[in-house]
Amino acid sequence: MTGAWEAVRAAVAKEDAAATAAVVAGLTGDERGEVARELPGHLAVLKREAAGGDRPWGIWSDGGRGWVEPLRVAGAGTIGGAAAAAAWLNRREFQRFWDQPDDVPHILHAVAARSPEWQADLAARLALRLRGTDNDSGRSVRLALELLRRTGAEPPAHDPLTLAWVRVWPADPGGAPLLDAMLPRLFEVEGVGRLLRADEDRPVRLAALAARGRISRALLLDGCVSRFLRGGTAADLRFFVRLHEALDPAPDEVAGRRRDYARLLPAAPANVADLALRRLRSAGPLDPEEAAEAVEGLVFRAEGRLVRAGLAWLDRLVRDHPGDLDGYAPALATALVCEAGEARDRAARLALKHAGRFTPDGASAIRDAVALMPAGEGVELAQVFGGDPVPALPDPARFIPPALPPAPRPARMPPPVTAPDALTGFTPSEYDWLAPERWLDAFVRLAASDRRGLTEALAPVAARFRTREFWGRPWWHADEWVMAMAKELADPGTERRAAERTTSFGAPATIQERVPESGHARLSRLMPLRRYAEVYEALTAGTLPPYLLATPTYASGVLDAAELVERLEGYERDGVEPLPVDLEQALLRLSRTASAEVAGRAARLTGAAGRTVARLLSADRVDPRVELRWEDTPNGPLIVPVLFAGGSGITVLDGEMTHSRRDEVLELLLPVLASHRDLAAAHAVHGLLSYAPYSKPGLDALTALAAAEGPAGDGVGFLVAYHLCESPEEVVPRLLELAASGGLPGEGTGRGLAALLRYDETRWEYRCYSPAGVLRALEELARRGAHREVWGVLAGLLTGYLPGPGERATSTHTRMMTLAADVAGWAGARGALAPVAELAARPRETGLVRQARRLHATLTA
Repeated sequence: MTGAWEAVRAAVAKEDAAATAAVVAGLTGDERGEVARELPGHLAVLKREAAGGDRPWGIWSDGGRGWVEPLRVAGAGTIGGAAAAAAWLNRREFQRFWDQPDDVPHILHAVAARSPEWQADLAARLALRLRGTDNDSGRSVRLALELLRRTGAEPPAHDPLTLAWVRVWPADPGGAPLLDAMLPRLFEVEGVGRLLRADEDRPVRLAALAARGRISRALLLDGCVSRFLRGGTAADLRFFVRLHEALDPAPDEVAGRRRDYARLLPAAPANVADLALRRLRSAGPLDPEEAAEAVEGLVFRAEGRLVRAGLAWLDRLVRDHPGDLDGYAPALATALVCEAGEARDRAARLALKHAGRFTPDGASAIRDAVALMPAGEGVELAQVFGGDPVPALPDPARFIPPALPPAPRPARMPPPVTAPDALTGFTPSEYDWLAPERWLDAFVRLAASDRRGLTEALAPVAARFRTREFWGRPWWHADEWVMAMAKELADPGTERRAAERTTSFGAPATIQERVPESGHARLSRLMPLRRYAEVYEALTAGTLPPYLLATPTYASGVLDAAELVERLEGYERDGVEPLPVDLEQALLRLSRTASAEVAGRAARLTGAAGRTVARLLSADRVDPRVELRWEDTPNGPLIVPVLFAGGSGITVLDGEMTHSRRDEVLELLLPVLASHRDLAAAHAVHGLLSYAPYSKPGLDALTALAAAEGPAGDGVGFLVAYHLCESPEEVVPRLLELAASGGLPGEGTGRGLAALLRYDETRWEYRCYSPAGVLRALEELARRGAHREVWGVLAGLLTGYLPGPGERATSTHTRMMTLAADVAGWAGARGALAPVAELAARPRETGLVRQARRLHATLTA
């Protein structure tokens, strides 16, 4: 072994990449070969040493890995084959996920003595290893690009290389390495537009470079047009639209690409179609065939604005055309069946105005379209051109919706457990509320009626208990409380003796201090643990009641008012004091429907608990109110409930819920708040729009809300709105149940829908929601008996979603207003809505304005 390897190893040991490069650059061919042979073994040694040291080692930790950069430099400068050198530089062991020391200059120094052909081969191989994602390290991209620049090699045709080049593209495009080679690929590689869609500066700079002759103007123009023709979303084409507009092509440049611009009109995104229309109209007159084709492409579109622009252009064309108008008949026929009502009206007036200029062949195209027009709109055209118009539909106001189906009857709780042996197989789970509920109910009853049998049955459970359970930590699981209760039955005084022994070691001195703090646990998990702790404490103190108050009547968690009153009557008769947490849980579950006889019995109760129940069953009941606010986060918005306490007299409602965890699981929270469904829903919608792994209530949650009780507001409304957007085809049966139970909030749902639809329109990545699907679901819901609830939804939706100042109306707004006008008539709605009144008062008549006037007339009748 010569001194070459010792010199390299010494530089690596010093973690000095610059010194390593200096040594490697001066090696002979044989010395490089010697170093290359030693590197893999030395890497294995360094990995073992790092793994055995105090600092962690692995691809997720950069601790103790200062040798990474010197080894990369050494391998790049000594390994013989370019393929092997590229593999060495990209070894998994050399990846860094935090700080990345810049070793690119040192690698370039180390390879400078290699032949230009070898360096070009390495550059191409490094480029082909790029993936075009954020996972490409910055130094990998810089090294590949710099080697390509220095060697003058042709960059390989590799899409990820183009994307990587775009990611490091400087603000001044003229200073970009490889600009001439990479620029044409901007228009060919998928994903470039997505990376550059927020860039407003580079298009201007590229146009300036083209004006100075530094790059080809024709290349940029042809590239933009070809990229438009390949298609894509409006957001992904935004950069190329800006570049095209910065180039501002002259009429003669547009004329040479006239056919391509015309091909963009029917189906390109609106921002591209706008551009193409403006350029075509500025390029001088088109021949009749081209003009007819261009107009037909415009009126074929869904956007009313572009359809109207096409009709305005068509109006001028037919005015100036000297002969018959048969060439424009297909365009007129297309406009007659488009979605925009205003555009259909204008097309019909245009066809009637020039009816005499169509030959029988041209008139036949109009005649065929008459049969495809919406009901009642083709009558006048049929009188001139012939055809079979669709007759007008009956007045929607005459439709009489059916009554809502009856509310679903909630299932009752399973029968109480009466055999002590049945309690031994209990396996608690934080995701199942029913089994722990039934176990606690049975334990309390059997402790009063058959304590010996209960003690014997739970002896195996008591044997599993160890005093270490008393050490300084909260008891997060029900089975810990179960074992403690079983042990206390088998050996009374265990709790007192164990607490005395462990207090000096810092263990919780009281049972309640072993319950997790409210800020660290969801209420749906915390409330059962509090109840177990309370029963355990009563057991140790000898104050266990004969039965619990909060055991629900129904599987939804609701507690029948008559049952609670009967239990409290028994407590007062026997002189039993309610357990505080048990009473609070009972109040949270107390049904809101009680007969006058039950309310009278409650009013005759003399204890504090009885008086609270009597107040909750009276008209003086006060409920908290909840509002939803949005918080922007890197993972998407979070929905934050803000509780306004109402002085209900229930601790959870009057204070604790304002500090509780917000990412609740609705199916577990509802049994705790069975009589407060809006509050439960508000704390369960927290992560609906987040990309983070929050619990997201499914469609079954709507069925659970229908079985619960309590007023419904923004919490339930937002959840309903979310499912209307996500699953409009499946949600209607669930919403009918919710409406029948009185739990479908109109305006709360409408506000939620407006917020979701507006949020969806601002997303760059993709559009998820279909307003048309939402409107179809609402119409079906109204036609099946929930017309009054749907009117409330539409009133809230119109208020929040109609276009404001500077916003454009779309066909969605017109369809929404049409449905609202129909449903308002079915529901007998009254009371003007300000945004509808403002639209109805506008002088210009459009489809939206006509429907707004119809709705306003209904509301003010």
